[in-house]
Amino acid sequence: MKTLTITLTTLIVLLSSCGGEQSRPKTPEELRAELRQQELLTPMNYLVDKDVTLQPQRKKVRNAGLFRDAEYADDGALIEGFIVNKATLAKYKDIKVRVTYYSQTKTLIDEEAYIFYEFYDPNSTKQFSLKVDPPKAYKTFGFELIYATGVFE
Repeated sequence: MKTLTITLTTLIVLLSSCGGEQSRPKTPEELRAELRQQELLTPMNYLVDKDVTLQPQRKKVRNAGLFRDAEYADDGALIEGFIVNKATLAKYKDIKVRVTYYSQTKTLIDEEAYIFYEFYDPNSTKQFSLKVDPPKAYKTFGFELIYATGVFE
């Protein structure tokens, strides 16, 4: 009986000392560093596009005269909108976007990729403008952010 009590006491002391080790709480600096690292490694979780529009452009090819009207021709299109960086601490650069063009039947006609070589600060919104030459048969378009690089400073 005495051996059993000693064994149980020893076992309780060993279990409480092994499982009872507690780590110290992280400092605010350590928490910020972890958050920044997470944001830098997953930029697409924090970058979004907003209010993206495509406007066809026309250019004047002939001025109006006494007996004729001015003449205009298609001059591509302008895609405009905003890129929002919702990250708290991470800064990004070189955002790659994909523009897709669809027919009236929603069939993919063409797609092109573009890179914006700019910096995007944390908690910021930046306007962009992109000159494109869409295919003649397109009816609708898509705009998607597909890649960005985190700025490790």
